[in-house]
Amino acid sequence: MATATPSAIPDPHGPAKPKPGGHHERGQPRPELGPVDLPQGKIVARRWKVVDKLGEGGCGAVYLVEDQKTKQRAALKAESNFVPGGSVLKLEVQVLRRLSGRQYVAQLITSGKKEKYSYMVMTLFGPSLSRLFKYCKREFTISTQVRLGMQMLYGLKQLHEVGYVHRDLKPANLAVGVRGKASRVVHLLDFGLSREYIIKNEKGRPEMRRPRENTLFRGTTKYCSSNSHKRAEQGRPDDLWSMVYVLAEMRGPLPWDQIRDKHEIGRIKKSTSDDKLLAKCPYQMKEIANHLRELTYFNRPDYQLIYTIFEDIMHEHKIKFSDPLDWEILGYGPNAVPPAIAMDFDKMKPGKMRKKISRIQSVAEDPSVHKTSATTTTTTSKAGTESKDASEEGSPFNRNEFDKNEMGF
Repeated sequence: MATATPSAIPDPHGPAKPKPGGHHERGQPRPELGPVDLPQGKIVARRWKVVDKLGEGGCGAVYLVEDQKTKQRAALKAESNFVPGGSVLKLEVQVLRRLSGRQYVAQLITSGKKEKYSYMVMTLFGPSLSRLFKYCKREFTISTQVRLGMQMLYGLKQLHEVGYVHRDLKPANLAVGVRGKASRVVHLLDFGLSREYIIKNEKGRPEMRRPRENTLFRGTTKYCSSNSHKRAEQGRPDDLWSMVYVLAEMRGPLPWDQIRDKHEIGRIKKSTSDDKLLAKCPYQMKEIANHLRELTYFNRPDYQLIYTIFEDIMHEHKIKFSDPLDWEILGYGPNAVPPAIAMDFDKMKPGKMRKKISRIQSVAEDPSVHKTSATTTTTTSKAGTESKDASEEGSPFNRNEFDKNEMGF
């Protein structure tokens, strides 16, 4: 919810409906049921000054706010206390508290409740992946695709490790950071549809929640798993299927892209082969689909296996983490490629960009990469040998993190 793009704000409850009762004219919706409207300049909790509205959903709105003491900027989400069906904000605060201190995830700064609305203040992010995708004419190179795949996998694993499944992974719910290394990493957002899959039993011990039968549909039809269409309980594999669909779309429209009927989309998903779905993707990605197909609600995905598949693609295509991302090549963002170099890419097809990318920016030249990485590269070069693991140059995370099973399930 903390991106600077209105498209990152889902409305899981649909348009606000008037609640029965209350002191308002019959037939007229109560004003407090709509999006919370905080005027520019308003001070919330004697600290956060509203600078601008970033977007709104049915009952919630997101604002750019500034700390009156430190001048730090953040995102404030406000939600009406009269939301039909229950509070989404309360759930998000709960999830963010679990994620506290974890790398490349939104951090909750504070939260509170007023008479008419509740609010939370959290990390401010840059543009959503949805906006960046449109900026790049709705097609990414394999270089950008595979690195975004690793980042989505990391974000989902972080969430799964604290006992939640997301249930609504899509480009609008992913956003890059605003500065430094984080500006080259997509962060998982919007936990309003998340569900706890690990709970404590009567003895206070953690256990997996029993899957329900014929659940209500949750998610976005275009990206939800085939299993979701059957109204089955969503688990960790379902989040990863959504990741596969998002990745497949990066290389071309999904087979059901122009279909609007939910049942028809479900039928097409079930009948579409991996060869057709991933036709323009690296062949190794079919191994991810094969692995996910073997899993049930109770199975823990092999995150390190999937990460290794992404690594193999990087090695084969000679991709480095420090290579510019497609939107940087087109001049967007703090790490944009200089115009003189970017002009060369305008004459090239996306599939041919990778060869040029690997030559234009070294680790040392990339300001988002730690100096230790640059030093390692220089030392290796002097020795006249190739890096032992070229894909690790400038990596935002350690591959060993994908093997940890913190929950034990």
